[in-house]
Amino acid sequence: MTLKSQVEVIAEAASCHDGSLDKALRLIQVAKEVGAQLCKFQFWSSADRLADLRRVGPEYREMYRRYAMPEAWLPILANAADAHGLEFLCTVYVADDLSRIAPYVTRFKVSSFEASDAEFLRAVMAYERPILVSTGMHSEHEVEHLLSRMWDHAPRVTLLQCTSAYPCPVGAANIRTLLDRQDIQLGFSDHTRSPLAGAVAVGAGASVIEFHLRLDDTDPANPDFSVSRSPEEARIYVENIRQAEVLMGDGEKRVMPEEAPMVAYKRQG
Repeated sequence: MTLKSQVEVIAEAASCHDGSLDKALRLIQVAKEVGAQLCKFQFWSSADRLADLRRVGPEYREMYRRYAMPEAWLPILANAADAHGLEFLCTVYVADDLSRIAPYVTRFKVSSFEASDAEFLRAVMAYERPILVSTGMHSEHEVEHLLSRMWDHAPRVTLLQCTSAYPCPVGAANIRTLLDRQDIQLGFSDHTRSPLAGAVAVGAGASVIEFHLRLDDTDPANPDFSVSRSPEEARIYVENIRQAEVLMGDGEKRVMPEEAPMVAYKRQG
């Protein structure tokens, strides 16, 4: 039996480094240990500019300042990921920061917040690299509009079903939407706490699955803590994804070798 290509699993470290390079490096190690193929972080060069462009409010400004990743970390983390056999990925939120991460990534991830930002999308597409786009807070009409903007780059685009709730209730994950499209690569950016969500996404046809990862000693006050899985939870989550892939098989209906002992009892006529 030949299985389809393995689903890519992204461990989203986000801000679970707590501002510590040592923790960021440990997140990469844990991502490898639990079976992910990519480890993703988030970068912004200016907390004040991010707060002005993204969310207005003193609580966000202070949060962005506290969890900002120094630019000097980028080559260190990219090299560490490579040493562990992982692909390094990093999200940015303003177009000016794309050039800062471009030397270290082979593809870009666009968050749901920027997915309708035409100027940002044009800046991303100018790099002519694969693009992952989360579609949280987007209606079907808005997704169609997004695709029309990116259609010339469609072979490089993977749309990720996403619900922008942190954490996301299982009833709001809406993984079934992956069954509705056959014209583009699809994936799932998971904000639920369900150990089965990734496995269900495999069954719905996801080619990429992203989940949030933390350390056992990540600060519970961290804004990403509640949506992130502990190392043990992450291990189980990825194991469920891999088992789901095996269960899905290759899709060809035939008599399986394991059925041979029963074939003699099969009724004909």
